[in-house]
Amino acid sequence: MNPRTRSVLLVLAAIGGLLVALLGALQLFAPEVVADGLPPSLVAVWLGMPAAGAIAIAAGLAALTVALPALRSRSRAASRRSRTLSTVASLVVALAVAALTPGGTIPVAGYTFVLVVAAGIVASLVLLLIRRPVIGLVVIVVVAAAVVLVSLRLPLGTFAPMVLGRLATSVTFMIVAAAHLVTAAALVAWTVGAPTAGGRCDAWLRRRRRLITVLAALCALPYVALRATWLTPWPLFAPADIADHPDMLMTGLLLGSAMLTGGFLTLSLVLPWADRFPRWLGLIGGRPVPVALAVIPASVVAVLFTAGGVELIVSMAGAFGALEAALIFPFWLWGPLLVAAIRGYALHRAAPFAAPRRDATLGDDRPRAAASTIPDAV
Repeated sequence: MNPRTRSVLLVLAAIGGLLVALLGALQLFAPEVVADGLPPSLVAVWLGMPAAGAIAIAAGLAALTVALPALRSRSRAASRRSRTLSTVASLVVALAVAALTPGGTIPVAGYTFVLVVAAGIVASLVLLLIRRPVIGLVVIVVVAAAVVLVSLRLPLGTFAPMVLGRLATSVTFMIVAAAHLVTAAALVAWTVGAPTAGGRCDAWLRRRRRLITVLAALCALPYVALRATWLTPWPLFAPADIADHPDMLMTGLLLGSAMLTGGFLTLSLVLPWADRFPRWLGLIGGRPVPVALAVIPASVVAVLFTAGGVELIVSMAGAFGALEAALIFPFWLWGPLLVAAIRGYALHRAAPFAAPRRDATLGDDRPRAAASTIPDAV
């Protein structure tokens, strides 16, 4: 990412840090204002609400401490040691802020992501229609027919009103969760989006970025496979009368489809269109993909998955329930792997890059001598 985008991220981290500190103060001194009705965060579950408020104040101020000096020194070259300390500090603060996010964010994010995916499909169809009118019209007809056929069995028309209705009743939760997620994600994106390599760790990530990205994408499979069984006579982890409740069946299948899409988007970090938009997209086809367009959303998801995945395991009763949640919903692993995959992608885009020579080991793509740099559009 270019310096301007990274500066914007630092500003967001500073503003978010201030909000997190203020929310922590309210939670500590006036808990009825904010904490009433909100699911407890990981820190609150482990240490209690008063301690969580105090830690939120410290974490918010720490975010300011990381962001403001970085904004002042962004035009000056920093030593490798200074960059390493800054990286560690920003990631630790981001992890602390993420752990203060109210619980239950993953289900809400899942419902919202389904709507986002639907909007993305519509936008892609419009861009395809602009570039290839005949093919675009055929694809639109096929997609429309598929939606109509599915709607004959599942009540698709009720999903959007249901999600919007739930979101409308969760305004306070969404504001508090967004303050934490934006702060943590801004710090993560600022860190992993740095164009300068930081040493052996960055070199290893760049060589193994394909393997890391594939492993991250595979984290979607357990949940997708589980939801796919709902289409069979032997549905797993579903009510016994799931066939008699099409709305519940629709919700499960849509969330499974969203998870599959998330896995595919993760894998896209090592596919050609992560560097340039596909040529069949009108207006933007063939242009370089802005690095920030991949790094920032992926950072938000990584923070959400890391905090939400651990919270999901902790919320389960007993060791068996926790193990079951860890295996079926491996968000706790997906999040950190996604952070590593994003860093590998950012290094891949920033470094001079020629046709990679792939080693026998999956993921080893080393640049040859002469190379042309893919421009960072954002």
